[in-house]
Amino acid sequence: MSEKVTRGQSQSSRQVILEAALGLAAARGYVGTTMALVRRATGLPPSSLYWHFASKDELLAEALEHGYTRWHRIAPRWEPAPTGDDLRAGLLANLRRTTAGTSGAKADWWRMGLILAIESGPTVGDGPRARFLQLRAQTLAGFEAWWSEAVDLPPADIKTLARLTLAAHDGLFVHVQTEAYADLDPLLRRLADGLAEVADHLRQPREIVPAIAELPPVTYVSGNSSREKLIAAALEVAAESGYEGASISRICAAAGLRASSVYWHFANKDDLFSAAVDDSYRAWQRTQSSWQPLTADSDWSTELSRMLTPLVASLRHLPPFLRIGLQLVLPKRPEPLPGRERFLAVRRQTRDEFADWFRGALGAEGRDQADEIATLLLVIADGLLFAEALDGTGMSLTTTTDLLSRLITATPFPTQFSH
Repeated sequence: MSEKVTRGQSQSSRQVILEAALGLAAARGYVGTTMALVRRATGLPPSSLYWHFASKDELLAEALEHGYTRWHRIAPRWEPAPTGDDLRAGLLANLRRTTAGTSGAKADWWRMGLILAIESGPTVGDGPRARFLQLRAQTLAGFEAWWSEAVDLPPADIKTLARLTLAAHDGLFVHVQTEAYADLDPLLRRLADGLAEVADHLRQPREIVPAIAELPPVTYVSGNSSREKLIAAALEVAAESGYEGASISRICAAAGLRASSVYWHFANKDDLFSAAVDDSYRAWQRTQSSWQPLTADSDWSTELSRMLTPLVASLRHLPPFLRIGLQLVLPKRPEPLPGRERFLAVRRQTRDEFADWFRGALGAEGRDQADEIATLLLVIADGLLFAEALDGTGMSLTTTTDLLSRLITATPFPTQFSH
């Protein structure tokens, strides 16, 4: 009898530890989650933690799987598309079903996994990331199975559709974190239209298009001033250890400056990170096409692909302002991290620039769609960024740009883009 009680108590304490670790990692990332914090959150002695888990790396990998298993039991599955049914209707119904679980504690495993995608330094253990990749592979296989039943396409094209579907879910997850009260349904309708459009395009004979040369990564090049050195160091340290691990002392050490030098330029660490978002955003923006209005003789599809190419290329190398910004918006905190609003402001600025371009490109009947298209572009771009950071999209820059263009501009209306 006592053996059963002991075993039950042991299992109970393991569950408590996993729940605490998952919640902490969703709020603080890998580096910011320590065994000491887990112990305090559970009230258990250190011996209990190390009885179950040999290290933080093992604990967080198990916590990730624990969260996924719990979510998977209750998360709606994609229902097969009935034979002869409209593809868009089947996609929309399933997207509505699965995006309903993008918030709340049940999705902490997802949040934790995406944070791991942007914490990639030597202080971040391999176990949780490897576990998250396994879970993503399972999800991707599920999408591949659905698309295999829905459309008659070669395996390579099925995989492309599955990857775009997974990227869309990751992007929508980020969107919910940045626009908590947004109405998702217009986006889901447009996304369903876009995925169906991509599937239709993949069914058609394709011309051989010259490959677009890969573009170099966007980096923040610092000058010689101490302010610029501190910003460059903040970007470097945050890339390795996340926001929590980027202490003032580590940043100053990386910059080769005294800790006191920070306070000549910045009120505190949060002020430094806000400046890093601003400066690295401007560095990224200089590499992007200027989204100028179309001229009367412009071809919208050619111009859109040209405008999207540097954006897609930059996602392959995780632009510094996006890495820091996502580290500020993904963690689940009672109070938002300082600097979060600055990142959201530059996101809104980018979305508005996209929307202004689409307003000029769309005909009178479609002009109202510009904001939705611009928002969907940000959503898919976020998803593609995580795909590249975690496991790659398997698509060339030319293919990605072409399919992204088709996905975001698909419309159920008979009118098309005009010059």
